Amino acid sequence: MTGAGGIGYALIALGPAFSLFVTVIASKPFLILTVLGSAMMWLVSLIACGLLWRAFLPGAVWVFLPLLITVVAIQEAVRIYYWHLYLKIEDFLNKLATKVSKQQLVATDKIQIAIASGLGHGIAHSVFFCLSLLTPAFGPATYYVDSCVHMPLFLVAAFTALGFLLLHTFSMVIAFNALAGDKRSHQLFVPVMHLCAALLTLVNLLPGGCIAGVPLTLMCAVVTMAVAGKIVWDKTGSGSGDLNSLHRVHSASRL
Repeated sequence: MTGAGGIGYALIALGPAFSLFVTVIASKPFLILTVLGSAMMWLVSLIACGLLWRAFLPGAVWVFLPLLITVVAIQEAVRIYYWHLYLKIEDFLNKLATKVSKQQLVATDKIQIAIASGLGHGIAHSVFFCLSLLTPAFGPATYYVDSCVHMPLFLVAAFTALGFLLLHTFSMVIAFNALAGDKRSHQLFVPVMHLCAALLTLVNLLPGGCIAGVPLTLMCAVVTMAVAGKIVWDKTGSGSGDLNSLHRVHSASRL
């Protein structure tokens, strides 16, 4: 049962990412590279945060507040930098498509690239903050902390990782659309929702706080998914657009 429990925690944290990867990403090599590149940039941002706060950790509980604010600020700055990098790649792909007489990227392709970019962020977060903790979950017992005696630490980590996986994945869809259309409200929505979700994890430090903190973090992810879903529907309607043009551009680049 301990093995089943460990696998269950891992599936909670990364199951949706695996499903999304298989159904959307795996058939397109360019999107696989996008996931890997995005994950690497997230790890670079985390390393930068670690170097900045290394001298203050471990420390008092109050340190976590400025720490989380700094982490969100750096990661949102990296998101904007990533967007500008994506614009250069998009321009290259469109020029390549024109050169080989193929269709340029359509709305559906751009959404898939945004999802792949966000998925890279989300997978890196889940692997670092959840899977790295799950080795003891395969042992003969589970583990609780004093502030949360109602849920095992591994379950809290799994659900929190799931929340941030979904948040990062679909925040990138919102951010790409907002930056492309200069939509201030959505440009603010992404960092504000990211910051809210990050600060809500501090609720888990309160006695019994995980009972409220975990659902509230997941709620942030649900709201983000809803906003991203509306954007996708507005962009694609009832499925208009060429789902395979990105694959054709990539295939043409190998000729």
